[in-house]
Amino acid sequence: MHRRLRLQAIAALTAVLCVVPASRAIVLDFGEVKGHFDTTLSVGGLVRLNAPSPELYGISNSVNGVAGKQRSVNADDGDLNYGTGLASFLVKASHDLELNYKNSGLFVRGFYFNDFVNTNGQRKKAALSDEALRIVGEGGELLDAYVYFKPTLGDMPARFAIGKQVLSWGESTFIPNGINSVNPIDVAKLRTPGSELKEALRPLNMISASLSLTDKLTMDAFYLLDWERTRVDPPGTYFSTNDFVAKGGSKVYLGFGAINDGSSLGAILRGTDNEPGTSGQWGLAFRYLAEKLNNTEFGFYYMNYHSRLPVISARTPTVPVNGALAASDSAVALQANAAFMTSLATAVGGAANVPSALTTLIGATLTGVPASALPATLQPFYATVAGVTGQLAQRELLKSAATGNYLIEFPEDIHLWGASFNTNIGGIALQGELSYRNNQPLQVDDVELLFAALSPLSSRFSYNQLGTFGLNTYVPGYRRHKVWTGQMTATKVARGIFGADQTTLIAEVGYVNADIPNPGTLRYDGPATFVGGDVNYMTLSGSNASGVQPLSEPSSAFGTKFSWGYQLVGKLDYNNAFAGVNVSPLVLFAHDVTGNTPLPLGNFREGRKTATLGADFTFQNAWSLEVRYVNFFGAGRYNLLGDRDYVSATLKYSF
Repeated sequence: MHRRLRLQAIAALTAVLCVVPASRAIVLDFGEVKGHFDTTLSVGGLVRLNAPSPELYGISNSVNGVAGKQRSVNADDGDLNYGTGLASFLVKASHDLELNYKNSGLFVRGFYFNDFVNTNGQRKKAALSDEALRIVGEGGELLDAYVYFKPTLGDMPARFAIGKQVLSWGESTFIPNGINSVNPIDVAKLRTPGSELKEALRPLNMISASLSLTDKLTMDAFYLLDWERTRVDPPGTYFSTNDFVAKGGSKVYLGFGAINDGSSLGAILRGTDNEPGTSGQWGLAFRYLAEKLNNTEFGFYYMNYHSRLPVISARTPTVPVNGALAASDSAVALQANAAFMTSLATAVGGAANVPSALTTLIGATLTGVPASALPATLQPFYATVAGVTGQLAQRELLKSAATGNYLIEFPEDIHLWGASFNTNIGGIALQGELSYRNNQPLQVDDVELLFAALSPLSSRFSYNQLGTFGLNTYVPGYRRHKVWTGQMTATKVARGIFGADQTTLIAEVGYVNADIPNPGTLRYDGPATFVGGDVNYMTLSGSNASGVQPLSEPSSAFGTKFSWGYQLVGKLDYNNAFAGVNVSPLVLFAHDVTGNTPLPLGNFREGRKTATLGADFTFQNAWSLEVRYVNFFGAGRYNLLGDRDYVSATLKYSF
């Protein structure tokens, strides 16, 4: 199997990003059955450096009396749940077991952990769900578990494996959503203190095969027996920037941030997730080593798979707005006290219910107030009778809206074609890939989806790009489009720079090209586009709350056709720097340069940057210490992690 250059690149990446002491595994020998058992114990902590910024939490929320400025409360639970100080204190044990018998073997990997900061689930803003606690609180999980066989078919070496396993295709190192799409990504696990590269991809049950057709041509194939979604940060956890999409999210709040997420009104509940089946997911790849082209390896790929990335759709309400209050949209008809009281009494089921209805609405005690005195009594709260009727109409609208649902979907049968290469020129390892999906699901802007879902309740919501719908009707929140992605990576390993025994430099650049229409035709979702692309949306919704956001988003804030960015990594290795300790300082920098990749891909958000400074210390090939400082900046209010800089440290012992 000709993967020499690819393995060199992986080894360089592993050396840069994480401490990997030489194995001190327990060696197993049972005659013809041999193997090893590896264990890594770790303890690590993460400390938040910034207090929550009002630029990044909702206008109805506050921190130390400072109100937020964002027009949404659906993306700030993670920000508000953690103040400055310790945000994670994690103890973890992971184990690898491999047994070999002749040309066959078994591999099993698992871990268990406890985060003493998050275990009880009680946070400042919102309690963590049971699903969140399974990921960031305490628990354990069996990851890989498969058997493999290495027969020779005729004169062709082969390898077959069945069970839970990870299959890495393509050549991308950092940038996601390329060819390497066989397994879902565990984003949440990668953010925990001391996480390792082997935890980046979620193993799936599959049958995989590799066959060397010649000494230069290899064929690989897989058939998935399972499906699993990408594991994003659960709502309310430290790195989460969405409160309702991941497992554990249960409701989304209307009102452009003006309705607090503790309100009994204004919430739309989550419907049943639409998960795909497990069948029909397979892939085929050919790799060819061109010796006459500088020993360059070329790869060609096809796969059919079901989306691991979530998209949001909706089901319209089942109950219309109370007809007796429909006239309140035309307040002139209710200016006379008698007409106002008659309409009000009808709307709430009788005159006797008027005081309690208004009490619920405005928080005032009105019991026993004569009907004729009600308009005057309400004047301190609302300037006109029309103001009261408008508020009652808004309440009835929210009650009807709550009979609808949002739902999370994972569209099936995405087709991916790809090509890749890797080579070495002048001591620099070069690798790259190009992938094409002809039917990639892309998320329509959530404000467009919201207005479409509410269109049966009022004609004002028909002002959207998706159209109008009847009651109890499914509204798809995504469209399929042609999408190209490409990445190029260069790796250089040298000696003697700054006196280091070894220097590793990695640079990767990538782009996404999505065949989507112009925003004037249909807007596609981008991070933190909380208001619509038209100023009329805020007016039509009845929202007049102030915030840092304007009344509409510029077209450039939504998903764009083209987006690109790059990542740089550098690491110096000093062997035996002091007392037998190896020291490796490192720096990482990521920059999303231009454009916004439409969600759910989200590779790039224009102007967003991340800088990491760190150092690794290893001792006796068993002990290691990782220290990191991470700074999120750029992209202003669209960078929802912009106030969550942190430092982390992890101590590991491997045997």
